[in-house]
Amino acid sequence: MTSKKSEETLRWWFWGYSGLIIVVLFLVQGNPFFWDTIQLGSKHAHFFYENQFSKLWLPDLIDSGHPPVFGAYLALCWSLFGKSLIVSHWAMLPFLLGVGWLALKIGAYFTSAETAPWFLAFLLADPVWMGQAVLVSPDVCLVTFFLWGIWAICSDSKWGRVVAGLGLAMISTRGMMVVVALYVFELWRQSFSLKSLFLSALPYVPAGLFALAFLIGHYLAKGWIGYHADSPWAPGFTQTVWAEVPKQMALYAWRMLDFGRLFLWVVLLLVLWRGRKNWAAWPKWQEAIKLGVVCLCLLSITFFAYKNLNNHRYLLPIFTSLSLLTIVGSHYFLSNKQRFWAYLIVIIGLAFGNLWVYPNKVSQAWDCTLGHLPHYQLRAEMLAYLAKADIPLVEVGTAFPERGPLKFKDLSNRTDGFKEKDLEKDTYILYSNVMNDFSDAEIDALFQEWGVVNRMDSYPLFMILFERKQ
Repeated sequence: MTSKKSEETLRWWFWGYSGLIIVVLFLVQGNPFFWDTIQLGSKHAHFFYENQFSKLWLPDLIDSGHPPVFGAYLALCWSLFGKSLIVSHWAMLPFLLGVGWLALKIGAYFTSAETAPWFLAFLLADPVWMGQAVLVSPDVCLVTFFLWGIWAICSDSKWGRVVAGLGLAMISTRGMMVVVALYVFELWRQSFSLKSLFLSALPYVPAGLFALAFLIGHYLAKGWIGYHADSPWAPGFTQTVWAEVPKQMALYAWRMLDFGRLFLWVVLLLVLWRGRKNWAAWPKWQEAIKLGVVCLCLLSITFFAYKNLNNHRYLLPIFTSLSLLTIVGSHYFLSNKQRFWAYLIVIIGLAFGNLWVYPNKVSQAWDCTLGHLPHYQLRAEMLAYLAKADIPLVEVGTAFPERGPLKFKDLSNRTDGFKEKDLEKDTYILYSNVMNDFSDAEIDALFQEWGVVNRMDSYPLFMILFERKQ
């Protein structure tokens, strides 16, 4: 196929993907902010919007140590088009479209224009990516710039690397780590020398300068970097001791297999075995391996260094690089028929991963699966019930992600909201399996000692309003 025909093929797939994304955004545009996006998106944006961008540094209560550029971007969109959920969701469109086009270009570079759409299909089936893609999430931007960086390296675009590096550094401190991973990948794919060490670093200098300026400025203004002792996120930075390493390794393995990714690993291990003897004959396969190894090694460090920095979305660049590696390996080492069935098994396995549900007492990353979508309707129905029953929200105890003022979730003007749960004092408790902050003892107490006032179910979620028995 000629290069012109290849480009035409990719464009047709991109337009189809764009139509799908527009439909998805239309369906979710009224969904409130959910999970960590309440803080990283809504609260940050409210700070800039309500202060008319007159202040630079976030208050400690909502400052998790990341550059607040994503929140500022949302606030700018609100200033231009109005503060609403619709504007917030559609603000993600450029990044979602960018992921589609970049995935197709990268897939075509490593394989062919005919195979490239399978890489995009892997992303669309991936519960972790799609769970974030339907949210107003900075991790959507992170994946966009990560793919942009890969494509810039593969196409030798210096300005592309500059933009991708800056974008990653502005999104989060994890994005800064991804910049390092891209730099190491670029070094590894070429002949190493002191000259290449220097020249390869030049496009990432702006990202490094931004990161350095932010971290130093933040420290001078706030006196801390990353977190502080009284930070709500301080427990997440509890360092792992040697005795806990086996547990962290088991948790890491779980994350790697969770939500249907088990099927991807089956195919990946198969192609790694098939290509073990002649992998050196395929340069693109070597590049894909190097990208996967770099991401696995460098971007897993915080997972093992800190006990509680283990959310699935933190591993999105790793998951993306492993999906690419699976596509590339299948392209080179499986027959056409084997390749088709391998791709189909992975896509179906990942898609059904959205339906993986664990028992109530097992914490689950609901923001990393489409299984959280019923939550919004259950939430709306419960709020309507409480209003009809004349039960003030402040009298109902609950947990993340539903505690706190409603305005940060649904962008209304309501400053009332559910309170932090206290089973010793509260009359009402709102519980859902989407909430991970109820202890096993609290869950047992609710189901054994409290009365059910109202229960709503929509698989795989439920929401229950409990009342203390007199």
